[in-house]
Amino acid sequence: MVVPEEQLTCASRSQVSPEGLFIAGGCGDDLEIESVNGEGRLFPANEFQGRLCCYPVTIVDHNPRSDCSVGRPYLENGRALVASLRTGGALPEARTGGALPEARTGGALPEARTGGALPADRARAAAWARAGADEHASVAAFSRLALELMAVGAPLELLRDVQKAALDEVSHAESAWDLARQFGGESIEPGPFPFTGPVFVDVTLAALARSAAREGCLGETLGAHLVAAAAALATEPAVKAVLEAVAAEEARHAVLSYRVVAWALRTGGESVKAAVRAAFAAAWPEPDIEELALRARVEASALRRAAADGVASVLAPATAALFAA
Repeated sequence: MVVPEEQLTCASRSQVSPEGLFIAGGCGDDLEIESVNGEGRLFPANEFQGRLCCYPVTIVDHNPRSDCSVGRPYLENGRALVASLRTGGALPEARTGGALPEARTGGALPEARTGGALPADRARAAAWARAGADEHASVAAFSRLALELMAVGAPLELLRDVQKAALDEVSHAESAWDLARQFGGESIEPGPFPFTGPVFVDVTLAALARSAAREGCLGETLGAHLVAAAAALATEPAVKAVLEAVAAEEARHAVLSYRVVAWALRTGGESVKAAVRAAFAAAWPEPDIEELALRARVEASALRRAAADGVASVLAPATAALFAA
């Protein structure tokens, strides 16, 4: 919870209710605090966030596949949409959250693209299938962003690079599903994307800048840093190669997001500046570290350390430089 600057201690656990807390790094609007499990710890204010008291809690996630993906999610009303997947010919219902069906095992595993055969692993096949669905959704997110940039009169170089980013996401989805096939023995294809209605392009420059800050500057930057860390730790050549390629391209997407926000700040007025500052002042999103650790077969604890390093050495300096410029 946010506390006054002059407050030097946190309220005791018995004085705090779940309703009085917010979730730092939360993924969408579907996380519910069920109970407060210990005493709070005071964190000082910084340039982007006020003084906080943080408590250990139990959280119920009503939509576990919301906006914790490494890339840019496709959001409608705060919920991340992804397509259902065809595995072995079956087409599950499209979803707006919830776990993807696991890729079923069966049949001989083909050789990996880069070095040797990958062992059958049902859990990792499902994790890479989910990753592919998230990357596939990023194609829709960048396509919508291109239309929104056109609506607010963005320069051509931003439109060009957003279109390139969408093509990168197609490649990411293909690579993820190829690894899912190698771990699970079956091909995977996306079903129809579950748009809930027509895609209207009705956006202000302030709203576009806020979304670019949240989904790109924050989400994609930290995601790219974590994927690079996972790639450095991964031992399987095929997995390492995919992670390295994704990390490099997601890093370019993160830089693109900072370019979009910087252009909006130069072009817009006080409403844009206020929207961007509010985006950075809110709890910063974080990728699903456990899921990434499963895909890369690395220790989650190492990725948590990488996440902390990414916030301190990448996100905070980049954000400070954006506002300084």
